[in-house]
Amino acid sequence: MDAAHSPHPGTTPPTAPQLFKKNIPDAAPVTARSAALFRFGEQCNNHCPMCSNTGDPGLFFHRTDELLRRADFLHGHGFRRVVVTGGEATIHPGFWTVIERLLGHGMVWDINTHGRTFSDRTFTRRAVANGLRRAIVSLHSHQPAASAAIFGAGEAAHHETVAGIEQLADAGVRVMLNCVLTYLNRDHLVAYLRWGSERFGGRVAFKFCFPSTIGKGGQWTGIGGIRYRDVRETMRDLRALAARLNARIFFEAFPHCIIGDPNLVNLGRSAFGESHYLDDASGDRVYAMRHIEAELSAFGEACRRCAALRRCAGVPRAYAERYGVDELTPFVSASDREPTRA
Repeated sequence: MDAAHSPHPGTTPPTAPQLFKKNIPDAAPVTARSAALFRFGEQCNNHCPMCSNTGDPGLFFHRTDELLRRADFLHGHGFRRVVVTGGEATIHPGFWTVIERLLGHGMVWDINTHGRTFSDRTFTRRAVANGLRRAIVSLHSHQPAASAAIFGAGEAAHHETVAGIEQLADAGVRVMLNCVLTYLNRDHLVAYLRWGSERFGGRVAFKFCFPSTIGKGGQWTGIGGIRYRDVRETMRDLRALAARLNARIFFEAFPHCIIGDPNLVNLGRSAFGESHYLDDASGDRVYAMRHIEAELSAFGEACRRCAALRRCAGVPRAYAERYGVDELTPFVSASDREPTRA
């Protein structure tokens, strides 16, 4: 997004800062706890304007036989668990065929979804009967109009997602709501958390995600120009409210210093415990998820002394290159003398 369309048109990017990234190998051993992110293609019946998918036509749809080959590939490499996603995996015509192949291999599956398909009680019951125990569901606002705009769909899509969440929670699935910050929702996030806690109780957890600009939706004005400094107090208000409500709350792509807690559990991009990523283009190579996270993130030189460095996900590299890292205030004790190694 150019400066003329920026919500902060007077902002001038600083001189290029000195940045570093964590050096994480691109491979990691597969263990009994490993989980692979398994994409069914980028097709989706929502059209979120800030979508982080690539938009590559070659990745839009993977044939069922190809997805079955990929399921076999993951099993052959020792994976016992996958997180299926898209796009929207549940609308793929071969969805159940692939799930059955995974189950035949003795593999556990979770799902990352917009939740609309789960508004169908029969579909939800079948999913639970076939082993679904955890779901991360995208819901970016409790207000139907704002939610529909962020979904790039009508308000019916919002109501289907809410109904899907209720069906999943009622069926005993552990649900995490994923809320990406935009200009359309950032002023009512506290109300969103209160609404969600009242509606779903302790049956759901909440994750608030700083927007990514690396995908096809990276130029959308609804996320362009959002700064950490703009939402720092809101994130801290959310934590305070969560403590009062006894709600489970997590953050993605927020540095520890922005939230104000050096011991924060930051989910990073591996929001559902994915340790590996199955290459979506070739389907025949897996990468360590921490490596992908590290390649997309950056830290300022001052962060080397931060007590939270090893746990912190840093900031998106594109963000750091545009705005610098002056917003970051490392947690440093008076006894610190030497830089922390990344």
